[in-house]
Amino acid sequence: MVHELKNKITAGEVFFGIKQVLKNSKNLNKVIVPSDCREDIINLLEKNRIDIEIMEFSKEEMANKLELNFKCEVFGLKK
Repeated sequence: MVHELKNKITAGEVFFGIKQVLKNSKNLNKVIVPSDCREDIINLLEKNRIDIEIMEFSKEEMANKLELNFKCEVFGLKK
């Protein structure tokens, strides 16, 4: 899944962060969150009926694997 997410980031098909995900919720396929995502963020996504996939990696591990220079808690995959 990390490889697929990295390809989507390269293609510009990802919304980063909870604000962008909620703002563009109608254009989402699903949302990927790291294992250490805050519970209030997950509850907010569930409240808005957004499909969530929780990864086995932490924010820091995902930033390293995706070669990002920032940590992100919410990755929204565009339709």
